[in-house]
Amino acid sequence: MATQRIEAFSLTHAQIMDGEETFLEAALNTLTDDALDVYGVNSASISPNTDSFTNEGDDVGLSKWNWLVDAELEVQAGYLSFPLYAEITGRATETVGTAPDQSFEADLWHEDDMNLGSKPMILKMPSKDEDGLVRTFTVGLYKVAFAPITFEGPEYKSGLKVNYNGTALFSKKDEAGVAFPDGKNRVGRLLSHG
Repeated sequence: MATQRIEAFSLTHAQIMDGEETFLEAALNTLTDDALDVYGVNSASISPNTDSFTNEGDDVGLSKWNWLVDAELEVQAGYLSFPLYAEITGRATETVGTAPDQSFEADLWHEDDMNLGSKPMILKMPSKDEDGLVRTFTVGLYKVAFAPITFEGPEYKSGLKVNYNGTALFSKKDEAGVAFPDGKNRVGRLLSHG
């Protein structure tokens, strides 16, 4: 039986979701060529933006209030996925010709591609519990507003890196669009699964 204490290792998978499946279903699915997977993830981070207010009286702090504003998401990959690019921009990619002379094409930074609707996303890491039982740790984000895709490089020996960045926002609905029964906002969900 698994324990509730886990350690996670390197990020192995990041995926933008279609808004129909649950975090667990997406984490357990076998990836296909058209999956909205950030293939070849080099690095990723989630950094919360917090704020606070100190209630002062008699020249001393009497209480402190803390809150989360949102969280910045940064994912960098060594590959560009045309299906993922189309999902983030909302603009279909074009396939021209037939194999072996086939090409895939997409507009770069089209003016209609900015500020599109938010999408759920998962980040998966291999993990194990305190007894060494192999698990998977998944961070699910309910509502990510993606920034325009940016690039680093190309650089000698490092190649071209693709940045899929966004902001994880509060949501009153889960990853499949179902409202939370208590009506309260959330940013995401943590899952440890076998």
